[in-house]
Amino acid sequence: MKFTALATAAFVSTHNRNERAAPGSTRANVQLNLLPLLQHAPVVDLSSDPSTLAPTLVQSSSAPSSSIQSGIAAFVQENLLVPPAFAAESKAIPAPPSNEEVKLLREAFAVFYGVERDLPQAESLLSQVIDAWQRQSPDEKAGLYRVRADCYVAMLRPSDAVKDYGEAIRLLGLPGGELADESELPASLLGQARALRSQGQKVTKEQAETAAKDYQLALRLSAREDWDTNTEAEEDGAKTNPFACWEWGAALRLAGQYQEAARVHTLASDFFEDIGDRARSVISELDAGIDLAATGENDKAAALLKNAIQRTKTVEGRDIQLLQRVIAKEGEGRMALASVLWVSGDRTEAEAQLGKACERLDQLEADAQARVKAGTGNLIKEPARLKFNIDDGATAADINCSRFKNQDYVSDRLEWPASLQQKLNKLESLAR
Repeated sequence: MKFTALATAAFVSTHNRNERAAPGSTRANVQLNLLPLLQHAPVVDLSSDPSTLAPTLVQSSSAPSSSIQSGIAAFVQENLLVPPAFAAESKAIPAPPSNEEVKLLREAFAVFYGVERDLPQAESLLSQVIDAWQRQSPDEKAGLYRVRADCYVAMLRPSDAVKDYGEAIRLLGLPGGELADESELPASLLGQARALRSQGQKVTKEQAETAAKDYQLALRLSAREDWDTNTEAEEDGAKTNPFACWEWGAALRLAGQYQEAARVHTLASDFFEDIGDRARSVISELDAGIDLAATGENDKAAALLKNAIQRTKTVEGRDIQLLQRVIAKEGEGRMALASVLWVSGDRTEAEAQLGKACERLDQLEADAQARVKAGTGNLIKEPARLKFNIDDGATAADINCSRFKNQDYVSDRLEWPASLQQKLNKLESLAR
């Protein structure tokens, strides 16, 4: 397969560890005795979850069949020892990468994907590789831009990541771009969508719309079989990746498309339920209700929120943090429900839901503090990363009833639409 080396790197994604992504394939049985300089390339286990932010690599000098070794060997075999696939249609055949350029490529990948990764050095090396590869075909350059974009994501530089993912997408649309591994385009689209999504309310409406379209197309291209309609293909892709489906709904909310956001969050709820993830299924359904609460369909929103709130009682498990997120989202859902009921004229029920929300959130906060004091809470500080997925919502550590009086918190942290915030403001001002 053309440009297998960069396709291999693309499969070692920096995305959420819970996500399910179709593994790629590398060219096998390549004669490695032609490439002594690759003998110390790191080994990548492609059978593991490819969405882990920091992929597990094992350094080995005695594994000539490793994925990255085979990948780079295939790349050299195809680009150094035989003419490019597009040579017959091109008047000017670009010079193949030199041995030094291939060595630089291997070094850049080793630094970025290695166990002891050095992100600034990886970014510098990848930039050098990109400069050296400018004479190569679009599919090869696209893979490099995508890898450097992944590096920028790990460096918490979403704006730079968006630029590189966008360049990869552009290159894949040029003649020769179709030679890239079939996973490259959906991976670049998903990467760009997440880099935009991670910026929350800071993105413009146009950027939010771009992110939503990127999610939609990435899921469509991830369908496991051909379908008669795009909608069927998108739903099939979402079944294999309900995490990205939830993110699509969040991007639609940022874009102000609340009806569609509710539809997509409902899909995510169904697909999480299908894989036995009741907790995230309930969170997704509560988000669908919050989406509808931003519209004028107050009755539908109230019905959906009430059903989702009832389902929180059925959530069980040993993951304390996940259970805490469910309760936090329940409290958020009750606040949205109270706001909708208040503007609909059902003041008694609205006040009851407001009181219950505060009670549940107070209990959550007290329990979390007790766990930390007892040494059973989350005492491990997670490494910094971009926030864009379903597990990045409000937690026991930062949500309580009084926080809903803080407009910045409701807007930036909870990402509530302005129209729902107005309903909340009426509830808080009149229910005092």
